[in-house]
Amino acid sequence: MARKTLVALATVGLLPALLLAGCASSSPTATPSESPEPSTSPTSTVIAEPVNVTDAFREIAHASCDKAHAEGVVESGWDGTQKAILVPDSQAYQDYSAVFVGENGVLALIWESDSFASCNASNAYSLAEEAGQEVDLGLTFNEADGTYQTTLDQGPDQEAPFVATYTVSNGLIVQQHIDADWGETTIEITYGMPSEENIAYLRTAVDAFLAEN
Repeated sequence: MARKTLVALATVGLLPALLLAGCASSSPTATPSESPEPSTSPTSTVIAEPVNVTDAFREIAHASCDKAHAEGVVESGWDGTQKAILVPDSQAYQDYSAVFVGENGVLALIWESDSFASCNASNAYSLAEEAGQEVDLGLTFNEADGTYQTTLDQGPDQEAPFVATYTVSNGLIVQQHIDADWGETTIEITYGMPSEENIAYLRTAVDAFLAEN
């Protein structure tokens, strides 16, 4: 399946806006002693902002989606009650590569990779590039925790913008926090070949779909 092919039947796939929550830092607590040591103020780690935030995030987005397609990925959210599974293109079952597992094990095939946190930003950039346009994700970088955040106006029917925060590790998106009008959730991203149990979800969903069509 090509990088740009796959739509989420799940709320998680809201095309170009998805990023992850920053990591909260904890302050050290003093240990009582008979001879108090001079106290020091906790220091915060500052991560330097990339020279070009958009270029840096575009590269991260493409690398993440490429890895998901090449090696597979499992993305879980909503406290682990829902997940999206993508097998490597080379391991597609009956030409299908992705499935969404909802609450109570309800299955739905995924048709476009926009539903994956590891791919939605990459797809947005690719579509814009093909059209010779720039995509405005309202992208910002947080030096306090190294996260990237996008903010999109969801239109007059939505009271709040769609805010996505991406956490990055080793040049890949590993977590995405979504804060939208309908609520919020954190999506954990695990790259690599899905387990046999997760692959079985895909096969079951494909067999059911083909039996009905």
